[in-house]
Parts: sequence; C-alpha cells; structure tokens
Amino acid sequence: MAKPTASQVLQLHISRFKNFLSFTKVYLKKHNPIKLCIAQSKAYIQELLTVKKKLKKIEYRINYEKYKLKKTELILAQNCDHVFLKGRSLNQTR
Repeated sequence: MAKPTASQVLQLHISRFKNFLSFTKVYLKKHNPIKLCIAQSKAYIQELLTVKKKLKKIEYRINYEKYKLKKTELILAQNCDHVFLKGRSLNQTR
C-alpha cells in the first residue's frame, strides 16, 4: 500500500473541514441558539415578574385552608362535650 502524498492529505483535511462547516451551518439553522437564549431569557424575566402574584395566591389559599380547618375543628368540638366549650354553648342558647 502506497503512502498518500502531502497534497492528498491536504485535500482530505480540506474536504473534512468543509463537511464540518456544512454540518455546523445546518445545526445552527435548525437549533438557532441565539433565538433559544432570547426565548429562555424572556421566560425567566416573565417568571420573576409574576412571582409576587403567585405568592399572594398561595397566601390566600393557605389562609382559606386554615379558615376551613378552624371551622371544621369548631364543628367537631361542638359535637363533643368538652369542658372548655360549655360556656360557649350556653351563650349560644341564650
């Protein structure tokens, strides 16, 4: 088997480099990292701007659940005769 000449090796490297550039071009057209980065940045900023609204909704929901829990506990306690509620039931019947 004969060794390739320097010009053949150079042609081989040039063709490989052209293939690499064409693959890179197609990849960048398909995935477009700049557009992707801009879209992710917009989404992140939007998320940061709506955090306070989400926290308020969560606080309202927690307060509502606490209210329901206290109501339920009060109903359950009224159905059971406890010493600490006898005064309350007497005041309600007056």
